Amino acid sequence: MFCVHTAFIFFLCSSCTSNIIQTPKLETAAGKDLNLTCDHPSLPKSDFIHWYRLSPGQGPVHLIGDYKDTISQDKRKLRLIFSDQRTSSILNILDVTPEDSAVYLCAQGGTKLQIHFLPVQDF
Repeated sequence: MFCVHTAFIFFLCSSCTSNIIQTPKLETAAGKDLNLTCDHPSLPKSDFIHWYRLSPGQGPVHLIGDYKDTISQDKRKLRLIFSDQRTSSILNILDVTPEDSAVYLCAQGGTKLQIHFLPVQDF
């Protein structure tokens, strides 16, 4: 068994009006499918839901994001599934492995997170 942690971030929109709630922790076995839930009861129709993965020692990595049901374009087998009224969504990870253990972040917004690292000089 291994753990998958989830958290929420809500910094991607200019006028966030949605309260985002995620399941705080899930455990599963290798080879199983995993559903991570993100509740967003007042998500505007034009806003996207994005999922990010945060592994130890790394910055957030954008996994998938859209305003409607979608499947990732890479070989990771990720699906984003919305409820009928867009009040919640699920990140479905197929055939999980121990390497999938991480913190997963759900965010509301119109664009994906852009991370810029600045070089630090040691004097």
